[in-house]
Amino acid sequence: MSNLTIRQLRYFEALSRHRHFGRAAEACAISQPALSIQMKELEAMLGAPLIERGARQLRLSELGEALAVRARDILRAVDEIEDLARASHGTFSGRLRIGVIPTVAPYLLPGLIQHLAAAYPESRVVLSRRGVDEWWPSQRKDVLCSWMAKYHRRRAR
Repeated sequence: MSNLTIRQLRYFEALSRHRHFGRAAEACAISQPALSIQMKELEAMLGAPLIERGARQLRLSELGEALAVRARDILRAVDEIEDLARASHGTFSGRLRIGVIPTVAPYLLPGLIQHLAAAYPESRVVLSRRGVDEWWPSQRKDVLCSWMAKYHRRRAR
């Protein structure tokens, strides 16, 4: 049996998230046929189907659903190890997860992302635009950007 690779887990996790070969391949920056080959090799290595391919629908098998959960956990741990290694170099690098509510994003993000890219070229910003109530407890963010604005009316003089 061949060894399972991190790359295969990333490809499978993308497929489990998108439930579509084309979108998953695009997210992984590979061709759709290459993703399909990787998934067939993974299934052959595990000796069981992970994907139930339908005419218009992709579904995960029972094993595929279980593997998707474990793959997310493993990939999160791998990302954290990579972040630790980068942090040991003394400068900020790695992934910075930022959660932003959609009403603030157009005002806050352009300048913030430009500043972060210039100040920390080794970092990778991961954005999540959702309503605040959608973030907890499912999503962990390093920075949560929100904005409380009060409408002030000017008095006529």
